[in-house]
Order: sequence, then structure tokens, then C-alpha cells
Amino acid sequence: MTPPPDTVPSPDKLPAPGQDSGDTERRPRPHRRGAARDDVRQEILRAVRQMHAESGYCGVTMRSVAQAVGMPPMSLYRYFPNKSALLEGVWADVLDASLQMVRTESSESDSPMNRLRKLYEAYVMFWLQHPEDFKLVFDPGSRAAPSTLAAGPASGFRQECETLIDACLPPELDAARRQAAYDLCRVKVIGFLFASISLISKPLTPTPLLLKAMLDDIEQQLRHTG
Repeated sequence: MTPPPDTVPSPDKLPAPGQDSGDTERRPRPHRRGAARDDVRQEILRAVRQMHAESGYCGVTMRSVAQAVGMPPMSLYRYFPNKSALLEGVWADVLDASLQMVRTESSESDSPMNRLRKLYEAYVMFWLQHPEDFKLVFDPGSRAAPSTLAAGPASGFRQECETLIDACLPPELDAARRQAAYDLCRVKVIGFLFASISLISKPLTPTPLLLKAMLDDIEQQLRHTG
């Protein structure tokens, strides 16, 4: 039986004898459901992380990601509508993993100050163990949608930190000074990570000593705010 006309490749698209057709025409993957769809999604996100590690934000395109996982670009849109959604998918997975590790490391029985120290320490150690993920999430060239930062793991971690900071500050402190305390703690932690991971010239002080000094500095800052 002769196949329908729209499925017959034109002669100019046929490979030469003995030549592989390569990536010119990939057959679309069938629609996936449930676990199979989740597997494809994770495969896509792994490709995005690898490409970002190799080429940075500008090196990640919908077409290049589709080629990396072996699907036509239009099929990729079934999973992620655009490049921002691709990167936000990676951010969400990575931030969720960091938050789970942080929660595991901090103890409910500790004082608020000790819990905050453990929270920041676990957060820093997670990113030091996953430097390429840190570069992806905090890449200045990336454009995180406000919804990604306002909700989800990033927001959850920030809220946990601010709740503990509040418990360390005098109850009569006004809102503006509380916000300044939140911001200063965050700048110190993220600055520590940028210096340790992203700068070409890394700090000379051993990381454990520098981390302890930073946590001591945050503790002193909070104890003397009032």
C-alpha cells in the first residue's frame, strides 16, 4: 500500500546511499503520560544543566535542547513553552533539593540563632557541592520570572530564614530595620558563595574557616541590632 502523500519524503531529503540521515528529520516522540512524561522532562532538564555548564545562559536555546534530547523543537514546547520555563524548571528542582537538605540539617530543638547558623551552613555547603547548579540559578544573565522568586523553594527558604532572624531580633524593632537585617544576611551568604564559586580569584582563607567567620559575623550583627 502506498503511504499517504504527506508522509512520503521528497527526493531531495532522502540521504545518499550509505549515508545516515542524521538530525535532518527526527520522528516526533509520541505524547507521554504519567511517569514516562516525567522521565522525558527530567531528561530535558539534565540537558539544560549540561548546556548551561558548557556555554552559559546564551548557549541554551529551545532548538539546541531539542537536538540534545532527540526530539523536534516543536515537541519540546509540549513540555516547556519557552526558554525561561526551561531554566525555571531547573531552578525549581535545584532549589527544592537545597531546601530539603537545609531542613534535614537544622534541628527544631535548637535555639533560633543555632538553627539559623545551621540553615545558612547547610545552604552554603549544598551550593559548594553543586557549583554548576549555583552558576545556573544565580547567573546574572538569567531572567527569572517574578513568579519563580515569589513562590516555591526560593521563597520557602527565604521565609524560613526571615522567621529565624525575627526570633533573634528585639521584638520592638521596626519593620525597616528588620528588612535591613534580612537583606544584610542574604548579601553576606550569597556574596560568600559568589566569591567561593564564581570568582576566578578565590579567597585564600580555607573555606571552613571563612564560613565560620561569616556565620560568627552574622550572629554578632543580629545580637547587636537594636
